[in-house]
Amino acid sequence: ACVEKSSQPCRACAMGRSDSRSRLPRSDSRAPRAASRSRSDSRRGNSRRRSPPRHRRSPSDRRGRSRSRDKKYKKLPDDFADRRFYGTMRMVNKGSGFGFISCAETRAEFGRDVFVDLNRLPASCDREGDKVSFKLVVGRKGYAEATSVERG
Repeated sequence: ACVEKSSQPCRACAMGRSDSRSRLPRSDSRAPRAASRSRSDSRRGNSRRRSPPRHRRSPSDRRGRSRSRDKKYKKLPDDFADRRFYGTMRMVNKGSGFGFISCAETRAEFGRDVFVDLNRLPASCDREGDKVSFKLVVGRKGYAEATSVERG
């Protein structure tokens, strides 16, 4: 019942409510409700600023050391030019057409095994563990690459 004494019914009575504080049942609610914000929405809003994301570092950067072994070359050192080296086929990937030769002398200078394209290998040297001799050139990426590979 309406408590107000006027010719017009109060707003609650006009909407069919008996008490001005009571709510409409959900099925009768036609008015659009304001979208409720979930916890994740409030985090994205302006109410809370987040710090910028941190950049990930490689393990060598975390220790404060640079990766000097990945030095790239434009030209081979003079004592490595026109010289044969001896090593062992360490890894051969026939599907992709490349492999790596393990050699102590070249590893001391370059810090890695020597890349070799399988097209440069003789047919008898395409298995891991084969002894080979080779010369060095600087490859496309600036790393040492084997050429003139022979069974050694």
